[in-house]
Amino acid sequence: MVGKAECVVETIDVLAVDDEQVNLLLLSGLLRRQGVNLITARSGFDALKLLAKHDFALILMDVMMPGMDGFTTAERIRADETTRHIPIIFVTAISKEQRHVFKGYETGAVDYLIKPFEHDILKSKVQVFVELHRQRMALKQAGAALERTVDELRTSAIALSDSRSRFQSLFTSMFNGFAVLSYVEGAEPGLDFSRIAELNPAMEEIFGRPREELLNRSMGEVLPTLEECWHDFVAQVARSGKPAQFEGYMGELKRWLRISAYVPGPNLVALVAEDITARRQAEETLHERTFQDPLTGLANRALFLNRLAQAMERSRRRLNYQYAVLFLDLDSFKPINSSLGYASGDKVLCTVAERIQSIARGLDTVARCGPDEFGLILEELKTPGEALRVARRISQELAKPLEMDGHVLHFTASMGVVLGPAEYAQPEELLQDAALAMEHAHALGGGKIKVFKWPMRKRAQYALTVHQSLHNALEREEFRLHYQPIFSLADNTLAGFEALIRWQVADRLVSPNDFIPHAEQTGLIVPIGAWALTEACREAARWERDFALPKDFSIAVNLSAKQFAQPDLVRYLARALDESGLDPARLKVEITETLVMQNPENVVHKLRGLREMGTKVSIDDFGTGYSSLAYLQRFPINTLKVDRSFVSDMDAFENLIIVRTIVSLAHNLGLDVVAEGIETERQRDFLADLSCEYGQGYLFSRPLPQDRALEMLGVCCPNNSG
Repeated sequence: MVGKAECVVETIDVLAVDDEQVNLLLLSGLLRRQGVNLITARSGFDALKLLAKHDFALILMDVMMPGMDGFTTAERIRADETTRHIPIIFVTAISKEQRHVFKGYETGAVDYLIKPFEHDILKSKVQVFVELHRQRMALKQAGAALERTVDELRTSAIALSDSRSRFQSLFTSMFNGFAVLSYVEGAEPGLDFSRIAELNPAMEEIFGRPREELLNRSMGEVLPTLEECWHDFVAQVARSGKPAQFEGYMGELKRWLRISAYVPGPNLVALVAEDITARRQAEETLHERTFQDPLTGLANRALFLNRLAQAMERSRRRLNYQYAVLFLDLDSFKPINSSLGYASGDKVLCTVAERIQSIARGLDTVARCGPDEFGLILEELKTPGEALRVARRISQELAKPLEMDGHVLHFTASMGVVLGPAEYAQPEELLQDAALAMEHAHALGGGKIKVFKWPMRKRAQYALTVHQSLHNALEREEFRLHYQPIFSLADNTLAGFEALIRWQVADRLVSPNDFIPHAEQTGLIVPIGAWALTEACREAARWERDFALPKDFSIAVNLSAKQFAQPDLVRYLARALDESGLDPARLKVEITETLVMQNPENVVHKLRGLREMGTKVSIDDFGTGYSSLAYLQRFPINTLKVDRSFVSDMDAFENLIIVRTIVSLAHNLGLDVVAEGIETERQRDFLADLSCEYGQGYLFSRPLPQDRALEMLGVCCPNNSG
């Protein structure tokens, strides 16, 4: 008698491959009580050597290893007929990106665990494959025993009785289902005409019926609505006599089965059924985790791009097929996480997802593409206007108040729209343009919708080119300072210069309007402004040594908002003055009226630090922003600069009143005034009549390069030695 215990391998070999000894020790400790004999290898080469000596139930393999990585090792294992059946689970800390996960499955992996992993999950997965290995070993032994039994039946009637006993023992103890089908000689082989001659208890469990209801009945009677593919599979094995394997879903049994079929004798077909439902469910769970956002349940970015690729392909194949992509970003969402906490932020995102889905149609795809970014694919559109109507409805829905943890929250969303069909090679490019349109909508103040237009892409590409070039310009010392003279309106004497930055590219100067906004947006204005401040101090110190400068002569340098916000601004400015040797009273820093009012308390603190050093302070573009007189009185400043927009059009009565008011206000506060943009003698005379102290503009001079500024100093402030 062959007992069940003889068909089961008690201790199963499992191979662990990792170049880190500590990881191997961890796996050994986790699997010690699992009935597993863990054999370890420190490299892919060692693993391949061990495969020739052991029949492993499973391989746990790291990806990143010296010499031969996990992917290459897996490919070699799959290329060998003797080892390709061994399941491989990658246990690795490599990126979770979809391309890495797919790479693992392409090389033959059955699963993918990302470090750090849950120990119980690893144990359960290992236990499943160990159990499958035991079943395969039992099946292999059962098959061998059956073959021996058949041989004995042919040679001895006495052996027949013993064989039946052994067969029955194996038959009833198998973990997998086993059934023998018979069909009448000459009949068409297949499930419809084959009857169940024998089956084991495991097969009874799969069918969900006792053997009495199954024996001697045709498979067509037992499973009348069985899919045609199963009939074709059994018929093919019966006709050819060659063993084969098929895997699929049996709808009537609600199970995934892997069927191995072979012909044990004339008019017979043997079926070995392995229930793989649990494995397929695990694969589906993995698929959901790979393509589903775990927080909102929406499609994730990977699935969104996949669906978008399908929509693009349909537009190529079908005439007049229209679709659209919407990409939206919640305006001012980050304060929710910082003020109410991430749990409340997650609730907000889930509510936003529900609101978007309530507007989307059944055939549309809604995805979470970023922390607070969502994407929609609208398909089968009748007109482009339909996409804009959906976008406006979503915008209106999101604008409704949301009550969260005792707070009433209000949201808007900036939205970008790309209308298809359009000529794109990759879905990523289309999504990129939708995000670009969204950024344009956001720049308008939030809560807006912008349709993508190709000039947006060109501007973005130009901005990137400028950004990269600005990085190089600092290293290559391509920046220059030009100096615009400032004259006293009372006696037309030179009172100072304003230092203006220019970018020298080859033999041409790039206009500040073409690069300063990019520098401010990217933060490069900070190092560029620091260079300008240092250079201006160095050059002004040279003038101080070489020329007889008037007592109130100064060099004005503009400070950007980002530069002014630097915590070490005062210390840096003091160092620039000290290294250059410039008298601090000769330096006048200019900040805009808008910057002053962004954070008045902080501005007052820094301005006092500048004044304590002896540096002068000027408010630039005065009149274009909004200043509180209460704060203006508190600011330690010296000068107000009237913006050129008022000076250049003083023929307009309103501008005339504004200029007169600014000059009067400055004098009442004990400040002097510089008028910008003076281009005519009439403007100069009018400002002089108002007792405006200083002026600059094209009437006096355009900004001068360094050598021309020296020439003007030589004329207006003769050399000391002269």
